[in-house]
Amino acid sequence: MGIEEQKQGSMDKSKLQSITYVCPTNCVRRPIAELSSLLAEKRYSVNVAFPFSEACPTDQWAPNKKLADSKKVKSILIPSYYLASLRYNIPKPWKLFGILRKMFQSDIVHMWEYWYPINVVIIFYALLTGQRHKLIMTTDGFVGYSYKPQEPRWLVPAFCLYTRTLGWFLFRIPGSLTTYGKAMLSFAKEARVPKSKLEVLGTGIHLDRFQSVSSKEVDKLREEFNLNLNDQVLLYLGMLSERKGIATIVEITKRLLKSGWRGKAIIVGDAHGNEDFLSLVPLELKERIIFPGGRSDVPTFMNLADCLLIPSEGEGLPGVVMEAMAAGTACVATNEGCTPDLIDNAVNGFLVQYGDVDGYEKAVRSVLKDPKKYGNAAFLKIKEFSWEEVVKKYENLYYKIFDKPVGDSNAR
Repeated sequence: MGIEEQKQGSMDKSKLQSITYVCPTNCVRRPIAELSSLLAEKRYSVNVAFPFSEACPTDQWAPNKKLADSKKVKSILIPSYYLASLRYNIPKPWKLFGILRKMFQSDIVHMWEYWYPINVVIIFYALLTGQRHKLIMTTDGFVGYSYKPQEPRWLVPAFCLYTRTLGWFLFRIPGSLTTYGKAMLSFAKEARVPKSKLEVLGTGIHLDRFQSVSSKEVDKLREEFNLNLNDQVLLYLGMLSERKGIATIVEITKRLLKSGWRGKAIIVGDAHGNEDFLSLVPLELKERIIFPGGRSDVPTFMNLADCLLIPSEGEGLPGVVMEAMAAGTACVATNEGCTPDLIDNAVNGFLVQYGDVDGYEKAVRSVLKDPKKYGNAAFLKIKEFSWEEVVKKYENLYYKIFDKPVGDSNAR
């Protein structure tokens, strides 16, 4: 290899050939769907393993659909029992171990999270079969430390205990650990994650998908939702659940409308379980607070919006915030997880403490007063997160793990 090639970090792609990603939930995480597709285009053999149950079909969920439509990424379905009360799939044990052997035939196994039962099984399988060196574990947060859910009250101490006991051991098994943002490092230290193993590797965004939306497409959406020329749009896009703060969005919109705001709130996404958020909207506001269900035209919605509001609890590096910023739309979001890696408070958006309805309202009003100012600043910031650059960092990590001598656990 020449000196110039070394400077550019070029690698011999004939060595590392196969990668398996593991998602612990039936809804494939957006970074997994993106990374698998991008690396498959580079001629790696890429698999994505995730739980599956016919009781909870996922083929229309955007990341899962992206995998299903791909001709280059192979899905490994883990037969599971779906527990609706927990919104989680429990893998069928007699099926799982055959699939584990298949996963670990790859040169790299990259797994998300550490607290789901399937993660624990995978980590111990890697240890007992002498393949811990090829296992990478990514987490977007440390529950009980970076994420402290309000209810149920026993959950935070339970997760802290888990992290300080079994978690302490689990963190030391994989060949490498990654987290999404610098905001997580202090929590990682508190959770006693081995510093020598941990790297900060965020996710990316396809800027062109959000910058190439035509005004005609946006106008079509405005017509669909009967928006007048001067009407503003307050947008939420994601899963509809109590944890996501949907009731807060409805309350803030009611306050805005009461004060004479000209606009509509559009709350895009599918509800899970029996939660009925439509009942929160008074009959006279049904045309001003709209629930259109799940949609695939996300870039158009992001270009339509004047402000994205994400008052949720328990985010990592929220992809929906990245998408809005890529469209030049500023966000008001909860100050937790790796969101501060994206939003510089009062510069390109606003960060608010979870549950502070007055704080969210004040921040939303600030953005709506000058959406162009905050939106332009948001786009400048998100340029740092283009997938073209981010995927190179993951590829470099895989080679570092692949080339490391077996037995070099670096687990101090």
